[in-house]
Amino acid sequence: MVLFVVNESSGNGRGKKVWAKVEAQLHKRGIEYHTVVSSSQDEAVIRMEELLLTGKMKAVAVIGGDGTLHGLLPLLVASGIPCGLIPAGSGNDTSRALGIPRNPIRALDIILAGHTRRIDVLETTSEQYKSQITLTAVAVGLDGAVAADVNGSGYKRWCNKLGVGSLAYIIGLFRSLAVFKPQSITVTIDGVTHDFTRGWLSAISNVSTYGGGLKICPKALPDDNLLHTCIVHSCSVWRILLIFPTLLNGSHVKQPYVTILSGRSVRIDAPKPFVAFGDGEPSGHTPLIATIVPAQLDFLTEASG
Repeated sequence: MVLFVVNESSGNGRGKKVWAKVEAQLHKRGIEYHTVVSSSQDEAVIRMEELLLTGKMKAVAVIGGDGTLHGLLPLLVASGIPCGLIPAGSGNDTSRALGIPRNPIRALDIILAGHTRRIDVLETTSEQYKSQITLTAVAVGLDGAVAADVNGSGYKRWCNKLGVGSLAYIIGLFRSLAVFKPQSITVTIDGVTHDFTRGWLSAISNVSTYGGGLKICPKALPDDNLLHTCIVHSCSVWRILLIFPTLLNGSHVKQPYVTILSGRSVRIDAPKPFVAFGDGEPSGHTPLIATIVPAQLDFLTEASG
């Protein structure tokens, strides 16, 4: 039996609409299921844990966005139960990385088919956050500041209403650039130290995109046992504005102001703390350490081949 965990407020209410379509389809097909419907993360985790303890749940399907899934990751990893996603958020980078369609009925079909892909997660530690599990990426610096601005904004809600959730990240970029100050940063990959002047951001990725489809680390795969880190550095604010459009197709990696590093462990240091966000949720600030944790989730995806 599949347990559906529904965040009705995800995507400014899109979660509720998506669940209505999915539930109608489940009734039509005569499929038994259990549901946890809540806008409270803590309540959802408690109820989900209770149902998993019954031993009757064969899979968990999350209806929501990257942030919804992020809050459930510790329990999903600990349980070892297969999990799936029916996207209903703003960015939906998890579903994009795993080839899960936005169409809720097609996503439901994938969950019911039961094919899984074993994927990695990344674990971060910082001074305020002892340990946190992230699935997509940890944004450190300017992109973390953008995430903070977007999460605390009213424009995100309107972008979601118009069906252009990724536009919120563009608005957040321009707002953040007006106040953000770059600084020297040190990135240590598997014990090897790299120093950068005028560091703007260090995005630590487990998948190729973040921020609603920006191809920050084009070669990153969720099951390659590596973290891929994109550092943007040594340039002016005007150069940042020129680099930003190239994130849409991943061609920014050709710029001399962009460095891509890969490894199993990453540490980011800066003279003044840079804020960090994992899966679009707060992850503390630098100094920050991230490590890859291979093959932690059986994720329900389309069958390969």
